[in-house]
Order: sequence, then structure tokens, then C-alpha cells
Amino acid sequence: MSKRRQAPSDPAARDERPSATADAAAGADTASPAEAGSAGPVTGGGEAGGNADGSIDDEVADGAAGEAADAPEPEADALRRERDEALDKWLRAMAELDNLRKRTRREVADARRFAQADALRGFLDVLDNLERALQSAPPAADTGAPDPFRDGIELIRQKFRTVLQDQGVTPIDALGLHLDPLVHEAVGQLPREGAESGTVIEVAQAGYRLGELVLRPARVIICA
Repeated sequence: MSKRRQAPSDPAARDERPSATADAAAGADTASPAEAGSAGPVTGGGEAGGNADGSIDDEVADGAAGEAADAPEPEADALRRERDEALDKWLRAMAELDNLRKRTRREVADARRFAQADALRGFLDVLDNLERALQSAPPAADTGAPDPFRDGIELIRQKFRTVLQDQGVTPIDALGLHLDPLVHEAVGQLPREGAESGTVIEVAQAGYRLGELVLRPARVIICA
């Protein structure tokens, strides 16, 4: 028969087992920092890698933002050029429109003046006939009695002159002046003592103008 092994009764032998257990625990505690140290660098490396990746992402984002900021520059320049060209075209169009308005007003004013001149030229012939009638009428008698015929013609002539002056018609000066081809028309030459050659010595038909527009040049006789 086998006999049960009894535990030693020596106290020193009892204390050996706890010490072995403590040594094992100490060994485990000693190994834990090593293992932690071996795992620590991995974890630290992961964090460092995360920081590196974050800085790279920031640089990429900054580069993309810079490219995005630089990208619209050509388009902005093109838009500025289009704006300047449109502004220049608008200014040119406004200038042409203003010139057109001025030219239209001037043409309308000229058309009205020419139409008025055509109408007034007919009255000049009537005025010439009244003056010829006065020149051909016999002189009044010395008795002092009024001549109704002559006085009536004179009143009509004066009325015609007043109406023409109100319309802006003025006579052209000619007698005693040098011949001006713009307002004078020479119809003859005569020698005259004391007068310079080319000077108007006689007015055959009076001339008139409407402002700067010559309705009819003065027909004159100049000194030869």
C-alpha cells in the first residue's frame, strides 16, 4: 500500500513556496515593463505617424487652397478685359449718339433755314418792284399837297422791310467797298476818278442775307 506523502513539518520548507511565488511575480513585474517598453515604441510610433500624416494633410490643404486662389486669376483678367472692352464700346456708342444728336439738330436747323430762305427770296422780288415803282413815279408837285399813290407805295415798301427784318433779313453793304465775291456780283465796270480799281461805285440791285446765309448777292458796278 502506498503511503500518503505528508507535507514537511519544517517551517523553513513552508516558507520556500511563497518566496518562489513572489519571485515569479517579481519576474512578471520585471517582464511587464519590457513588454510595455516593446509595445510603447509601437504606440509612440503610431502617434508620431499620425502627427506626420496630419502635417502632410495640412500642407496638401494649403497647397490646394493656394492653387484654388491662383486658379481664378486668368479668368479674372479675362473678365476685366471684357469689362474694359464693353466700357470702351459703350463710351464710343454714347459719343456717336451725341454726335448724331448734334448733327441731326444742325441738319434740322439748316433745313428750316433753307426753307425759310426759299420763301423769303420771293418777297425780295416784290420789294424790288416796289422800289422800282417809287423810282418811276413822278415827283410830287411843289404845292405841298400829298401824293396818295406815292405815299401808299412807300408805306407798303416800309412794311415789307419791317417784315423782312423781323425774319432776320438784312441788306448787304456794297457801295464804296471793295468787291467781295462771297456777297457781291459784279455786273459791269466803269472808270471813275478818285476811286480805286475794284471798288463798288454803283449798286444795280440790292443784296440781302439771312444771318450768314446769302439770300441774294448784291449786283454792283465796280471801278475799272
